[in-house]
Amino acid sequence: MLFNSYIFIFLFFPLCLAGLYLLEHMGHPKAAKLWLTAFSLWFYGYFNLHYLMIMAGSILFNYLITRLLIQSRKKSILISGICVNLAVLFYFKYYDFFVENINALFGADFLLKHILLPLGISFFTFQQIGFLVDVYRGETAAENFVGYALFVSFFPQLIAGPIVNGVEMLPQLARIGKRAFSPALFTKGLYLFVLGMAKKVLLADTFGIAVDYGYQNLTALNSVDALLVMVFYTIQLYFDFSGYCDMARGLGWMMGVEIPVNFNSPYRAHNPVEFWKRWHITLNRFLLRYVYIPLGGNRKGKGRMLCNLFLVFCISGIWHGAGWNYVVWGMLHGAVYVLVRLWQLREAGRGADNNGQEKGAMVSAGVSGRADMGSGSLEQLENAGKSGKKLRTTSRALSRFCSVACTWLFINIAWVFFRAADIGQAFALFGRMINGGIALPSAGITDAFNLDEFWYGMKVLHLTNLPYSGIYLCIVFLAVSLWLIFFHKNAGEMAENFTPKVGNLVTTAVLFLWCALSLSGVSTFLYFNF
Repeated sequence: MLFNSYIFIFLFFPLCLAGLYLLEHMGHPKAAKLWLTAFSLWFYGYFNLHYLMIMAGSILFNYLITRLLIQSRKKSILISGICVNLAVLFYFKYYDFFVENINALFGADFLLKHILLPLGISFFTFQQIGFLVDVYRGETAAENFVGYALFVSFFPQLIAGPIVNGVEMLPQLARIGKRAFSPALFTKGLYLFVLGMAKKVLLADTFGIAVDYGYQNLTALNSVDALLVMVFYTIQLYFDFSGYCDMARGLGWMMGVEIPVNFNSPYRAHNPVEFWKRWHITLNRFLLRYVYIPLGGNRKGKGRMLCNLFLVFCISGIWHGAGWNYVVWGMLHGAVYVLVRLWQLREAGRGADNNGQEKGAMVSAGVSGRADMGSGSLEQLENAGKSGKKLRTTSRALSRFCSVACTWLFINIAWVFFRAADIGQAFALFGRMINGGIALPSAGITDAFNLDEFWYGMKVLHLTNLPYSGIYLCIVFLAVSLWLIFFHKNAGEMAENFTPKVGNLVTTAVLFLWCALSLSGVSTFLYFNF
């Protein structure tokens, strides 16, 4: 079931909320948990009943391993549990990829199974692996079966994250049925949900139409088309993933649950290191906690630390998808991340070496300055100080702009491998950028933005009679999207400061109605594929 669907908005979630709050009001916490668990299973099973059986089996197996670990914290039990989880993930997600490469490498002819990937399997598998490790370490308390099933299947974060842990979620889920209804938190959640839905339905899906056209017609693209397709996918993925995260968090707030922030304006990052502190935050937390640190982290020297970082990014790449293009994407990010960390370490060392020299120079300059005060003008010194401060401020602003721009350019290039069907298609798009020739964007690209509601307004104003009118809305969508990405408060910040005023009410109602009228062209979230 999709958040951005009629059945979810007008049937599933209202029923879920009504039953949950009714049971809480009647003082039946166990029934409230069962109700929410049942709705979470319905949410997942709505896609495919076979998916539900797979997830139910996974929950049962991991719960049994959890009980064994509580009784006897043997490492062999933990390793066995992790291996079974990874084996299931490998079978459903990577079996065909593995066999294809074996056939290509050795000339074999093993049959492919063409297995249908269960939605969200990467997310709930990693979440349960993390839970097993936390139980083994004694960092997470025991939980009954219903509580554990709800922890794994809680529908706002089930399909595309965030990847939560027991420490942050189990205490909250334990309070279900025992809390008082919070109107303030509910209205904030509704506002954030609508903002996230607007990102997905009105922006991400619109850019997605142009992107899909571009990748389906690579040979017909000119250089401008190809460049726009690359940039449009970067924007599409931003609003698609951040929209899902906002909707999930908003749903949690409406049920009185705080879901961790998973997305924090990542394109404003000054370098790839900062980018990965803002993009898919909980996945990076998982890889840091359960892969990077067990590999040795930074405890075994700089060389080992950099190798560990690169390996983590390779794992992140293959986690996202079974294809060499995902491996290349992960390796690209890993290589650049390592280079940035080397530069940061070098600058930190240089700063420490120069610190003592700078202090000495400042003391000398201070003494000299006091000695020369009698012959100089105080006003001239003040003006010089202001001028120097202004110059430094301008220099810092320019430096920040260049670092953000370079980081965003690299991210755009890397996303091409992420979106392409394979490495060949990625290089084909780059080839069109170089050899496609300079021309105005083609109609196949720009028509995606000529939505009926806007195009009718342009006709009324006779703007469609102007030259190149077909690209006006494309330019507007691009400009507004870049402004939202780089300069406007993100949806989380807006929701945190939300107050139920008339303006906010009107904005929420208009966006909700607009999205509801646009749901006929509903599409899945991009991260559902991972």
